[in-house]
Amino acid sequence: MPLDALTQSVAETPLATLLAQLDIEPVAPATLAAHKHTQVQRFGPTFWYRHQKLLGFSLIVSVGCMAFFGGAANALMPPPSPVAMWITMGWLCLMAGLIVSGVFTARGGSHWEERWLHVDRLEAEGVPEPVSATARLLQRALPGSTVVIGELIRESVVLDPYLLLVRDQEQVCLGVWDDDGIVALAK
Repeated sequence: MPLDALTQSVAETPLATLLAQLDIEPVAPATLAAHKHTQVQRFGPTFWYRHQKLLGFSLIVSVGCMAFFGGAANALMPPPSPVAMWITMGWLCLMAGLIVSGVFTARGGSHWEERWLHVDRLEAEGVPEPVSATARLLQRALPGSTVVIGELIRESVVLDPYLLLVRDQEQVCLGVWDDDGIVALAK
């Protein structure tokens, strides 16, 4: 009958079945999980970020040491001697050099964020061509599916993204990449 389509549900092809039909093997969930864990560990917070109280204490002690040694040198030298000033300036230069060289950097940790992404914006967001081509193919074949990009963020800088295809409760990883190239790719 002509109106039967209105009363019957349309059977959806499961994501795994469609992937098998298209001969696409997604990135294994264990591979993605291991990669995410490794990258969070690799881009974790620095020693000084984890011990911010110690950093403040160290800098205060440093200023105290500068004052002590400058005063001690001033007391030991004859009055017209500029040695106390030179010791103080040397200490300040040493501390400035340590700060500028990055010894006291306090970078925070990184975290993963996921967001929906339209397939027309894949290349603009830096998704490699093989990953974006697979995403487009699967989204055309799976009406109602969405593309989700996951990004490792540290202080508003994206470090290490990945791309997921999501439909209902199912999701598959299509690729993982970084600045050096593709780490894992759906084949």
